Amino acid sequence: MVLVWDWDGTLVDSFETIRQAYNAARTTFGLSEWSIEDAYEHVALSGRDSFPKMFGDNAKAAEKIFYSTYESLAPNTICAKPQRQELLEAILVAGGVNLVVSNKRGDILRAECTSLGWDKYFKALVGAGDAATDKPSAAPVYLAYQQSEIALENNHFMIGDAPIDGETARAAGISSVLLYGETHSQEGLQGHGDYIMAYDQLSDFIARGCKEII
Repeated sequence: MVLVWDWDGTLVDSFETIRQAYNAARTTFGLSEWSIEDAYEHVALSGRDSFPKMFGDNAKAAEKIFYSTYESLAPNTICAKPQRQELLEAILVAGGVNLVVSNKRGDILRAECTSLGWDKYFKALVGAGDAATDKPSAAPVYLAYQQSEIALENNHFMIGDAPIDGETARAAGISSVLLYGETHSQEGLQGHGDYIMAYDQLSDFIARGCKEII
């Protein structure tokens, strides 16, 4: 089984840090601060797609503030979400393949993975800016498969926490599993993914698709 994972909100707990970094930029340019619910709702696109829409001519300056704030906070705030490492380990031991496709900037994504000690779990980690276009484009998914030297098949799954992950999976021709209760409600994800479930249902779902995973 091949699983394509989202990162923020799916595997790692990072949205409070992301919120604070956005607020540093937003308040600098006279925009209102976001609550964590605002961040859950509005953070989906990559920086190169979202900053021009949000900040207009100030996009480059806002981007510098965002990343400076994020990188100062992240080492002490980013952590794995509960039970994620155990599932990634089980998938690896069973011979499954994990890939990551994220709208987090690629260099930051890979640095966070290394800091968590998770490099062994993933055949490829593709972030924003690595492919010609970012999620919801299929381009970063195709790049992850190219880097891992695996053939994409329609019985593979993308696992995420937001509607954009379902959209990306559809564009790439694979199925999607969207996890409610992470950053979006069950109702908010309906119609956006092929399968909608809570994280505590995911291990059994994977086991049904790959019987070697217990």
